[in-house]
Amino acid sequence: MKIAILLTSTVRPQVIGSNFSVSERMEMYRSTLQYYAKIIGREYPIVMVENSDVDLTPWKEEFKDSLRLEILQFTPPDLQNAQTTKNTEDYGFDNKKGKGYNEYLMIKLALERSETLSESTHFLKITGRYPMLNIREMLGEMEKRGKQKAMMCDIKEFRLYEKLRGTSYGSCWGDSRFFLVAVDFYKQHLMNCYKEMDDRTYGKFAEDYLYNLSCKYRKDNRFIFRYRHQVQFGGQSGDAVFDEHYASFRNVAKNKLRRILRVLFPNIWF
Repeated sequence: MKIAILLTSTVRPQVIGSNFSVSERMEMYRSTLQYYAKIIGREYPIVMVENSDVDLTPWKEEFKDSLRLEILQFTPPDLQNAQTTKNTEDYGFDNKKGKGYNEYLMIKLALERSETLSESTHFLKITGRYPMLNIREMLGEMEKRGKQKAMMCDIKEFRLYEKLRGTSYGSCWGDSRFFLVAVDFYKQHLMNCYKEMDDRTYGKFAEDYLYNLSCKYRKDNRFIFRYRHQVQFGGQSGDAVFDEHYASFRNVAKNKLRRILRVLFPNIWF
């Protein structure tokens, strides 16, 4: 089993609802790379895929000795300067469809062009702006349970929430921030999943896609849809509507409780 870490990133976002300045986002991604350089070093290869026009050359130099880092950048045509770049390919990014569509299109492009991923059996996809603080613990579980699996994803399914609130909104979803997937399975079955994502439409978010995928393969033993460990991210999530500090006291406390609940009630996915 050869796991590569795939970090998705957009330093200069163009989609509606994105937050933070370019310099702030640049530092967030850099901080994440610094964390992984300290925690996992060159043990696992990392592919960072990015889709804006920001110069990432400094990262290649800074981390050349501390990480096995491959950076792939796919600049949308509307950000390109025809006089200064030879990269004129239209990759199909569509800002109107939101984050999920463009992020999973980046994953497809990475799988088509990455030397690192071509030499890997699986990849751990992580949203690149948030460092996975317990990445060694999570990778340990993936290596122990995921060797012969097509996919390991964390699914939330809280039916009691539906009954209490009288609505299904927000009660069932897949954690799109991270998942482990076999390279061959993704290439054969998920390469065009981005076409089914559109943030303008309820039920078309990446989290909805992953939940629906879990429903399709729920009885297939090649899939695991519940991790035994509770993931802990750092950094700050946020857009124009939603803002959350993952490493805040409140979130750390919630995750400690969830860790206990995963052990006591492994079949209850909340």
